[in-house]
Amino acid sequence: MKPLLHFFLIDDSAFDLFIYEKLLIKSGITDSVKTFNSARDALKHLVSRADTLPESVILLDLQMPDMNGFEFIDEFDSLPLTLQQKIRIFMLSSTIDTRDIDKAKASQHIIDLLPKPLEIVTLRKKLGI
Repeated sequence: MKPLLHFFLIDDSAFDLFIYEKLLIKSGITDSVKTFNSARDALKHLVSRADTLPESVILLDLQMPDMNGFEFIDEFDSLPLTLQQKIRIFMLSSTIDTRDIDKAKASQHIIDLLPKPLEIVTLRKKLGI
């Protein structure tokens, strides 16, 4: 059996954070989920735990106040490479804006743009588990 993955959920919606956390744990993909309703707080957390952070998956909402998903990615790009290499990022959005879709596809840090609501079957396929 593959080891469980560590997840970070970054979304300004408390409802989405609650639902996705429960969904991930119930699916058996993980037993470790850390949630953030602020992309800035998530970045601070990643930096503060850089040395001890396990390999992780970030599910990142695109549309958030203060710092949106693309702004998070811009800041993430300036983090140490050793930290970046521990993290796989999936952006979550219900956007139909082709500019957002193209920008997500062009990012070296975003593995894929997944539609909201999140489907575990789709996530499992993207993770190869």
